[in-house]
Amino acid sequence: MKTLLFLFLLVFTAPAWGVENIPLTPQVKKSLFNDLSSKLACLCGCGSTVKSCPHEQCSFAVPVRKEIQQMIDTRLAYDEITARLVSARGEAILALPAFRGFNIMAWVVPFAVILLVGYAVAVLIRNWSSRRRTAETEANTVSKVRENDPYLKKMRRELEKFED
Repeated sequence: MKTLLFLFLLVFTAPAWGVENIPLTPQVKKSLFNDLSSKLACLCGCGSTVKSCPHEQCSFAVPVRKEIQQMIDTRLAYDEITARLVSARGEAILALPAFRGFNIMAWVVPFAVILLVGYAVAVLIRNWSSRRRTAETEANTVSKVRENDPYLKKMRRELEKFED
């Protein structure tokens, strides 16, 4: 059984051994270029990516696009191209910071602040509403006490006599 399985794998994987380089089609090259250029930040100050930089003659995006295209033509992999661009221009070229080291703060802090502010607002609203309920209950309690107060009843009777 093991021999049969080995022969089966040998027959069906042998064609892959003969292929040294899988040719990059224009669609694959374009897809790789678009993916890479959309994940790299344009450092000209426009705040967009290399792919969507609004300046037609951008001093940063145009050379980087050409450089990416040349690296794709030399059959470098996605990770290799990204590593070369980061080593040449620093991590500032990445549109999204890498999720490691101090950059984790850039990923975590905004969400933590949103959660913290939401919690503070919820506590504040709860306190305001409990104060209102407390004031209403105190007012109701005071009015009930006044109704049952014998001195207050006596004073009302005296005032009624005085008014007549």
